[in-house]
Amino acid sequence: MVEPLEQFKMETNFEGLIQLLAKSLYPEPDVFVRELIQNAHDSIVRRQEVEPNFAGRIDVELDTSNRQIIFRDNGIGMDRQDIKDFLSVIGSTGTGTARQKLKEDGRAAAYNLIGQFGIGMLSAFVVAEKVVVQTRKLGEQQAFAWHNTGSTDCILYADNRQETGSDIIVFINPEYTFMLDEKRLREAIVKYCDFVQFPINLNGKGPVNTVLAPWYREHWPSQAEKEVTYKMFINRRYPDNALDLIPVEINEPFQARGVLYISDSRVADFNSTGVVDIFVRRMFIRAGDNTILPPWAKFIRGIIDSPDLQPTAARDNIQRNNPAFEFLQKRLGELIVERLAYLAQKEPNKFKQINIWHHYHLKGMAYFHDDFFEQVAELLLFQTNAKTNNGLMSLQDYLTKNRSRDNKAPIYYFAYMGAAAQFYKLADARGWVVINAGGRFEEELLIKYGKHHHRTVHIERLDATDDEELFQRLETTEAEKFRQLELDLERGLRLSGLTNVLVRMRRFEPKELPSVIIVSPETEAEEKLRHLVTQPWFMEGMEDVAEEALKQNQRRPIHLSLNANNPLIQKLGNIERRSDLVQEVMMGVYNSAILYSHNLLNQYNAEVMHGQFVRLFNRLIEHQTQTLELEKELEAERRQKIELQKQQVETMAKRPDHVLIFMITPFSDEYKPLEEAVRLVFERSPYCFEVQLARDYTYKSGLLENVREHMLRAHGFIAEISDLNPNVMFELGAVMLPDDSRPIFSLRSQDARKDVPADLKEKLFVPYSSIADPVETLEMAIRNAFERDGRIVHDGINALLGQRQKRFLSRTLLEGLRRTRLESNEIASLMKQYKTVEDLLAAEPAEVVRKTGLQEYVIPAIQGELKG
Repeated sequence: MVEPLEQFKMETNFEGLIQLLAKSLYPEPDVFVRELIQNAHDSIVRRQEVEPNFAGRIDVELDTSNRQIIFRDNGIGMDRQDIKDFLSVIGSTGTGTARQKLKEDGRAAAYNLIGQFGIGMLSAFVVAEKVVVQTRKLGEQQAFAWHNTGSTDCILYADNRQETGSDIIVFINPEYTFMLDEKRLREAIVKYCDFVQFPINLNGKGPVNTVLAPWYREHWPSQAEKEVTYKMFINRRYPDNALDLIPVEINEPFQARGVLYISDSRVADFNSTGVVDIFVRRMFIRAGDNTILPPWAKFIRGIIDSPDLQPTAARDNIQRNNPAFEFLQKRLGELIVERLAYLAQKEPNKFKQINIWHHYHLKGMAYFHDDFFEQVAELLLFQTNAKTNNGLMSLQDYLTKNRSRDNKAPIYYFAYMGAAAQFYKLADARGWVVINAGGRFEEELLIKYGKHHHRTVHIERLDATDDEELFQRLETTEAEKFRQLELDLERGLRLSGLTNVLVRMRRFEPKELPSVIIVSPETEAEEKLRHLVTQPWFMEGMEDVAEEALKQNQRRPIHLSLNANNPLIQKLGNIERRSDLVQEVMMGVYNSAILYSHNLLNQYNAEVMHGQFVRLFNRLIEHQTQTLELEKELEAERRQKIELQKQQVETMAKRPDHVLIFMITPFSDEYKPLEEAVRLVFERSPYCFEVQLARDYTYKSGLLENVREHMLRAHGFIAEISDLNPNVMFELGAVMLPDDSRPIFSLRSQDARKDVPADLKEKLFVPYSSIADPVETLEMAIRNAFERDGRIVHDGINALLGQRQKRFLSRTLLEGLRRTRLESNEIASLMKQYKTVEDLLAAEPAEVVRKTGLQEYVIPAIQGELKG
C-alpha cells in the first residue's frame, strides 16, 4: 500500500465572492429595488405584530451628487444580535424565522411576510460599490451602522439614529449610474412593488405604488362596481382589451387572488400559451409566465398573487414541483371552463363574440375536454355557405337548416378549407348549408359530436363521398355515350404520370362546374403522411421509414367526377378528341378541379400543371403569331376604310344643299357654246342644279388643290371627252378613282376620231353632232339624252334629284323668267344675296328690296314666277 506524501485542506479565496453571487443570482440590475423594498415591507409587518394599528411607510430617496439611493422604512429594525445573525450571514433570514414562529402561533401575518432565503441583500451588490445599513430596533436604545463593500469583511459602528426602523444606503457603482434617474427608479418600483400594502414614496412624493389591487378589497357595494373596477385595472395595466373577466378568489387548500381575462388579441398558433404575471405576497416575481395556466388556455391573460407559490432563489421565477403550483394550475383551468360555460348559457351574445375571436382554441378545448364539450359544443361557431352573419353559424342553428335524412338532422361538411369554392357551389345548388371544417380540430369536433348524438344526427363528409343526392347517376344509355370520354381522359392522365385518378361521369349542379375531385379517407391519410415527411420538424431518422411505407403502400385512387350538365363536358363528349388542343383541354378539366380543391395540389400535380401550361403557352404563341399577321392585314384594311369614311364624311360636309355638277372641259373658247347648252339644261327647271367649272370659283391657290376641292363638293360630273384632252382625262380619272357612285356623264361629238378608253365605255355618252352647232342644237341633244316625252329616264339624274334639298338660284334661271325681265346687275345682286330659290322665296319683299336695291313691285312678281 502506497503511503500518501501529505494530506491538506483546499483553501478558498472569498474576495469578490459577494459580487459574484449577486450577479449570478440577479441578472437584472434593478432587482435590488424589489429586494430592499421587500425587506422594508417585512420589517413593517413584524412591527405591526407588536403594534397592530401601526401605519407603515417606505421612502426611497435619490442623492445623485453622492451617487446614493436610500431605502428607508419605519419597521421593527435590528439590534446587534440581529445584524450578526441575519445581515452578516448569507442565507440566514430573520423573515424566515419570524414566519415559522407566526405559523406555529397560527398568526395570519405569516402570509404577509415576503422574504424567504436571506440573500436579498446580495442584490444590492449588483450595482453597489458599498452598502450601509443604519438601524434601530423597536424598544432598544442603541442604534447601529453596518458597512460592507462587497467583501467578506463587514464593519459595525454605533450610530446616533433616533427613530425605530432602518435606512439602507446603496452607493452606486459608476458603471450603474443610470439607476440614479428618477424616472427609471419609479418604473422599477411600479414594476416590482406595485401591490406592496404600504405606501412607497419617491423623493418625498407619492405613493407611487397602487397599494390596493381590486382583489385585495373585501367588500363591494355591488357586483357591477366590482366588474367595472376590475376592467379599469386591466385596461390600465395591459395594452389589449378584455372581452371578459374571470376574477380569481381561491382560498383552500392554497390561496390565490387576481384576475384572468379573455384577450381580444388573436393567438395564431395553437402551440402558444396563455400568460400570467405572477406575484408572491404582493411582490412581483415573473412577467408573462406560460406554465401556470393549462396548456389549452391560449387566449387567457392575467395576474395572480399567491402566498403559497415558492419563488426561486433569484426570485425571478417560481418553483413548479410543489403541490401549490399543481393545484393552482388545475383550479385556474376549472375557473376558465366554468366562466365560459356560464357565458354560453347566460350571456350567449358575449360568448358568440369570444367564439368569433378565439374559435380555434375554443374548439380545441371542446375536443380535449369532455365537460367543456358537453356544455358548449352546440354553441361553437363554424364557417358555412350561409349568406347571413358572414357565414358563421352555431351547431345549434345549423341543425335546423337542412332537410332531415332518415329522420336525422344532417351535418354536411368538407375537411379541407381549400375546397370551399367547389363545395359551396355544390351545396348552394342543392339548397344545402354546408360546414367548412378545414380548421384545426373542426372535423374532429364534428365527428365527436356525431358520435355523442348518433341517434339524432347524420354526419357526412362531402369531399370524401359519392352521395347520390349530390352526384346523380346517369342512365345506361347516356353513361355509354360518355364512357369513351372517361377512358380517353384516364389515358391522358396516365400518360402524364397520374395513375391513381379514376374518372366517372355524374350529373350535378351547378352546371358551370365541369368537374370535382373526391378523395377517399385512405388517400387523405397518405397525402397527410406525404406532407408530414416534408416538414422540417419531422423526427430525424423517420424519413426513410415513412418514404418506404409510402412506396410499399399501393396508391389510393382519387375520383374525378365529370359533370354531364356542363356545356364543356358535353362538347368534349361529342367531338373528336385526338387533337393536341383537345387533349390539353381535357387535362385542363382535371387541373381546374385540383385548383378548386387545392389541398391536393402536391409537388407532382404542380409539375403536371406546369407542363400543361408550358405546352399551352407555346401553342398560344404560335396562334398569337398567326393572329398578329391577320390583325396587321385587318388593321391596314380598317385604316383604309376609316380614311375613306373620313373622306366621305368630309366631302359630304362640304357639299351644298342644292345639287352641284362639276363640268370638266378643255380650256378653250370653242367649248363655250357647249358650256352654255349644259347650263340651259341643268340650271333651269325641272333640275335647277348648279353647273360649275374649275375657273368659276377658286377654293384653294394651287391648281390641283382647287380642282380637288371642286371634286369633293360636287354631287355629280359631266365631262367633254371628244378629243380626249389630257387635262380632262386626268381630272376624269381622279373623279372615277373613289368609285363612290356619284353619276358621271360624258359629252362626245360625233366628229370625234379617237376611241374612248375601256373604263368610259360603260358610262353614259351624251352625243352631239358638232362643237360648232348652235347652242339650241346642243341643248336639245343633251336634253334628249335624259328625257323622253317630258319624263326623266336616266337613273343618275333621278338620283341627283333625290339628293336635292334646295334649287340653285342661277343666272340662267333668272334670265329665263318669262314675265319678269331683269337687268344683268339686278340678277347679280339677287345671286349675291340668295343662293337658292328657297332662300329667296322665304324672304320678305321689303328685306329683298333692302338687300338688293330692286324696285319693290318687282319682288312679288319674281317670287310668284319662281314659286310656280
